[in-house]
Amino acid sequence: MSNKDDKDCKVMGIMWWTTLVVAVLAVPSFGFVVSYVMPFRGIGELAIFILACWLCTFLGMRLMSNPKMLEKIGSNKK
Repeated sequence: MSNKDDKDCKVMGIMWWTTLVVAVLAVPSFGFVVSYVMPFRGIGELAIFILACWLCTFLGMRLMSNPKMLEKIGSNKK
């Protein structure tokens, strides 16, 4: 493995972990903000939180499957 391949591998690893950390922090934060803003309380607030987290995850997965995003974070082509 050359030095350039090793560097690319490290960058890919850093990008993967960064994406994971941002997703883990962003999804519940988005759900909390949406459920806090909505006028529902109790079980309604919980349902809104779950739906908001699902929507955030769904949109994130669609974003990650975009070909332009693959160019930014790299692909598994060898």
